[in-house]
Amino acid sequence: MPEVYQRHRNFILFCTFVLCLPALAAGLMGDDYLHYALLNADIPIAKPDDLSLFGLFSFINGDPERNRLLMDYSLIPWWTYAEMKYAFWRPLSEAFHWLDHRLWPHSPWLMHLHSILWYLLAVYLVSRLYRHFMGPTSMALLALLLYALDSTHGFTVSWISNRNALHALVFALASMLLYVRWRDSDHISYLLGSLLTLALALLSAELGISIFGYIGAYALFLDRRGPVRGVLATIPHGLLIVTWWLIYKAAGFGAAHASGYYVDPAVEPLTFIAKAITRLPVLMASQWGIVPAEFYSLTGGDNTAYVIGCAIYLLIIIIPVLLPQLRDKSTGFWFFGMLFCLLPVLAAAPYDRLLLFPGIGASALLARFIHTLWIQKIRPRNLLLKSYSLAVFGLLVMLHLFLSPVLLPVMSYSTKIMADQVDLTPTEFPGVEDIANKRLVLFSPPLASSVAIAAARFYRQEPIPQRIWTVTSRNGEMTIRKTGPNEVTVEREAGFISGQVESAVRDLARYPYRENDAVMLSGLSIRTRQVDEKGRPHQLQLEFDAPVSADDYLFLQWNKEDKAWHRIQLQ
Repeated sequence: MPEVYQRHRNFILFCTFVLCLPALAAGLMGDDYLHYALLNADIPIAKPDDLSLFGLFSFINGDPERNRLLMDYSLIPWWTYAEMKYAFWRPLSEAFHWLDHRLWPHSPWLMHLHSILWYLLAVYLVSRLYRHFMGPTSMALLALLLYALDSTHGFTVSWISNRNALHALVFALASMLLYVRWRDSDHISYLLGSLLTLALALLSAELGISIFGYIGAYALFLDRRGPVRGVLATIPHGLLIVTWWLIYKAAGFGAAHASGYYVDPAVEPLTFIAKAITRLPVLMASQWGIVPAEFYSLTGGDNTAYVIGCAIYLLIIIIPVLLPQLRDKSTGFWFFGMLFCLLPVLAAAPYDRLLLFPGIGASALLARFIHTLWIQKIRPRNLLLKSYSLAVFGLLVMLHLFLSPVLLPVMSYSTKIMADQVDLTPTEFPGVEDIANKRLVLFSPPLASSVAIAAARFYRQEPIPQRIWTVTSRNGEMTIRKTGPNEVTVEREAGFISGQVESAVRDLARYPYRENDAVMLSGLSIRTRQVDEKGRPHQLQLEFDAPVSADDYLFLQWNKEDKAWHRIQLQ
C-alpha cells in the first residue's frame, strides 16, 4: 500500500507541475520590475536603513522624507499619506530573489520555474502531513489532489514577487511535521528542528506565523498527552514567534496608515477586529467556493451584502461537511487549524494568495466528506438531510474536483493577464531628447502606468528622467494655467482623488486635505487651494524652484484615445 500511495502521490505532483507550466510564460508584473531595479544596479533611491538585505519588501518604510523621494519618481503618488508604510522583513526570500537575479536576471521563465519547484516541494510536504494523519489511504490522496490542484494557489505560483509565501509555506510545513514527530517521540532534536524551520518560515514571510494555528489545533485535539500538556508544549514555538515579532516591530517593520490593504493589529486593534469580521467569511467562501476573494475589493463602497452572502454560503456548505465527521478527533484539528491559521492574515485585504495555509485543513475536511459519501457510501438516513448532503456534495465535487483543476493553469498565467491590463505605453516618451535631464510634469496617465514609469524604463535599460511628477491620474475637464513665473494652477471640478485605487494610499475619511496644505517635493511644492467637504482637493497650486519656461521642464498630458503624450502649452 505505501508503494501504491507513493506512485499516486508522484502522479499528482506531475499533474500539478503540468498545470502550473503556463506560469513560465507569465513574465514580470508590478513589483517584479522594482525588484529587478533594486537587485541589478545603483538607483537614485537607496535601500532603507533596516534589517532587510536589499529592501525588496520594505521599500516604502514610512519615513516621510523617503516617501517624498519616491514621489519624485512617481513610484508612489504625491497624495500618499506622508507616513504610509508597507515594510516587511523577509530576508530569506530576498536571498532567493537575489539568487534569481545573479543566475538568470533576463530570464523570467526560469524565475517562474523556481517558484513552481517551491510549490511542488510544498505539495510534497502536505502529502507527508496527510499521510501522517490519514495513513497511506485513498482519502489522503484525495485530500492531496484537492490541495495541489486548488486554483486559489495559481496566482501565488504565477507572481514572482509573491514567492515569499511559498518559502514560508515550505518551512512552516517542515516545522509542523517535525513538531508532530517531537510530540510522538520526545526526541529533542525534532523540537530544535521544528523551531529552526519555524524561524526560517518567519524570515521568509509573515505568513509563516499561520502554521501556529495548526500547532495549536494539534495541541487541543490530537496531542497524545491531552490538551493541557499539549498547549504547554506549544510554549517554545509561541516564545519564538513573540521574539520574532518584538524584533520585527523594534526594527520598524509592519504596515501603517494603509488600512485600504493592511491593518496592524498591534497599532489599530479595533480597526483590525472590524476588518477581520468582514474578511473572514470572504476568505473562507473563496476557499470553499470558486469566486476569488479579490472580488471583495473590486465591489468597492459598501460590500456588506457581499459579506453576508459569503457567510450564508459557508453556513449552507459547512453543516453537511462536518456532520458525518464530528466523532473523529482529527476533524477538530483540521477545522480549527484552518480557522486559527486565518487569523493573522486577516490583517491584509482578502486575496486568494492568502489561502495556502487554510487550504490544508479545508482539503482534508472536503476529502473526508467526499470519501464518506462517495467511496464508503455512508449517507444520512433522514431523507431531507440526505438530499441536502448530496446536493452540497455535488456542488463541491463540481467546484473542487472539476472546475478548480481547469482553472489552475489559467490562474498560473494570471499575472500575465493582469500585467497586460496595465498599459506600459505611458512609460515611453518618443521624441523627447535628453530625457535623463528632464523634469516631467504629467497629467492624466493611468495610475498603474504612472507608478511603473521608472521601474519599467530601468528594466528596458532606458534613461530615467531627473524627476517624474504625476499631478493627477484623472481625465476629463481640467484647467491648467500658468499663474506666475514659477507657478502653475490646476483645477478640476470633479476633484483630484477619487476611486478605490487612488484612495488606497490615503484614506481621506481619516486624513482629509485642508486648504493650503502643502506637499514639499524636491523642486516642487503642491498646495491644495480648494478642498471639498470630503477633504478632496479641487484646485492645486504647483510651485517650482525655477521658471516653468526652463528647457528642463516638460508638461505632458496623456490622451487615452490615441494613447500618446501631448505637450501642454502653458498660457
